[in-house]
Parts: sequence; structure tokens; C-alpha cells
Amino acid sequence: MISLKQINNQRVKPIPIPSDLDKREILGHQVCGELYSNVFICAKKKSGKTFHWSGAYKADMNEAITLATDLNVFEHFNPELPEDYKHTPFVFLANIDPELQLQVLDQIQSPKFVGSDTMNFWIQSKPEALKKVLARVDVLLINEGESKLLTNKSNAIAAAHEILKMGPGAVVIKRGEYGFVLSTKDALHILPAFPIAEVADPTGAGDTFAGAFFGFLSKRDQPVDLASLKQACIQGSLMASFTVQKVGVGALVNLSWADVEKRQNQYQAIIS
Repeated sequence: MISLKQINNQRVKPIPIPSDLDKREILGHQVCGELYSNVFICAKKKSGKTFHWSGAYKADMNEAITLATDLNVFEHFNPELPEDYKHTPFVFLANIDPELQLQVLDQIQSPKFVGSDTMNFWIQSKPEALKKVLARVDVLLINEGESKLLTNKSNAIAAAHEILKMGPGAVVIKRGEYGFVLSTKDALHILPAFPIAEVADPTGAGDTFAGAFFGFLSKRDQPVDLASLKQACIQGSLMASFTVQKVGVGALVNLSWADVEKRQNQYQAIIS
């Protein structure tokens, strides 16, 4: 995914989506036959099935148990960025094959700030490519279980220190209901999550965290420092707290800025 901050609302080159997807409404945007930069949805069908991940949660709702990962059309995906996208200042390399992350990054010209995500599948199947990604990004967003898998360390603090040695200037370890760890070479911040008594579905909370994290930084559009990273983490954590309250994107579709501000004030009262 790439920040859309400086992209005009214009038609860009369609890129393939799997043939098992039909027209549908996604957050109020109709998926038609072409891609519009303000929607960031692929178009133009291609033979094959969608990338598919399935998992389960048992006693610990902070950690999903992967049951299956089917790459399908993703296995042979070759990302080609439209010209406008190559100049985006804030880049988030979402959870895809690290070799594809590198292909995307190679096409970006002089980004201000680059982050990445990953998962257990890539950590185990393509560790060398993943290390190349980590050597080129400014921040890694990763959940606690995956950070331990990546580093072979037994706790988040030790894992964060080890990840910093791999290249990124900062690492954010997402810890579900326990909040997050933000670590750089010079500082360490640990803050709690917003308390949610009833969790409906934690799937997608990490993606919400990343979206709010990079949304905050790109809207601020200033050099990224420790203070802004901390605030970005707080924004990510707060937005993720909405996501877990309903299945899928149900909690986000009708979310108002007043709802967000109310939760921000409640969170500040908790940590003050």
C-alpha cells in the first residue's frame, strides 16, 4: 500500500485482480472496471483465485493461529506502479512477499519515510529477502509473536533490539490488548492499548494500526522524529481498538471523527 497524499484524482493503469472477485461495495466505493487513485482498488480480472489466509483464535485473542496461507494469483504478481505513485513521500510496504516489497521499493523515487510489515509465512519461507527489505526501511511494524519468530528471542524487548540490528531505525511491536513497544537505538516506549472489554474479531487490527500510523505521519508531512513516531503508534492503537469491536471493517464504516476524538481523550486520561 502507498500513501495517496500527493496523487491526483485521475485514472491510472488497471492492474489484475482475481477472477473470483465480483463487483461489490467496499467502504462505499464501487469496484468497477478501472482503478481510481482515490480508491486504491485493483481492477481488470485475471484467471485464478484471491490470496487467502485462514486462522483461528483460542484462549489468547492477541495471537492468531495460522491454518492455511494460499498465495493463488499473488504467487506470480508483478507490481508495476503508475508514474504518480513513484513519487509518494510516505511508503508502507504492506504484508506481501518480501521480494515484491523490494520490487515496489525499487520503483519509488526519493521517499521521505518507508515502513514495512510481514508475517510468519514470509519469515519462515523467505528470510533472506526479508532481511534485504529490513535493511532498506525506516520502520518495521510487526506483532509480538512474529518478532520472536524473526529473531529467535523470548520477549518483545530483546526482539526489538535484535530487529534494529537488521537495519530499520525503529521497530514497532504490536502486542494486542497489551499495547505496543516502540524501540529505536536511543529510546524505548511502552504504552498500553485502549481497554476493550468485548473483543469480537481481532483480525485486521494490525492493518488498521498501520493505516492510522502512516496516515498520521503523512498528514503531518514533516520530518519523522521520535515524538511523531510515538504519536503515530498511539493513533494506530486507538484506531485498532475500534476494529476489534466488530467483525471485519464493520466498526470503521460509520466511524466519525467525534468518535475518534472521544476515544483519544479517554486514552489520555488513562495514561496521564
